[in-house]
Amino acid sequence: MGAATTDRDDVYHVHHDEGERVSEALVAAVAALDDTSPDDLPPLDARINVEALDSLWETDCSDRPSAGCLTFTYGGYVVVARSTGTVFLRDADATG
Repeated sequence: MGAATTDRDDVYHVHHDEGERVSEALVAAVAALDDTSPDDLPPLDARINVEALDSLWETDCSDRPSAGCLTFTYGGYVVVARSTGTVFLRDADATG
């Protein structure tokens, strides 16, 4: 299951278990941060191609990018998915 933790700059780190899709962990983290049900959030696929997000940096894919990041907004958060597999969330209103 995904979880979110925060550091002093209010950047939330999304962690996902092996075998869990990044998209599922992301939706669960946003729901937890907003103290709501994932069903009450807008559909993630209205913001981004979920299949592409889940497969973008799969470690067993031979032609995956070696470096990069993907940035988009979802559920009031700026989402940064890094090629390292780490996903960060920041309140979109706090980014100025």
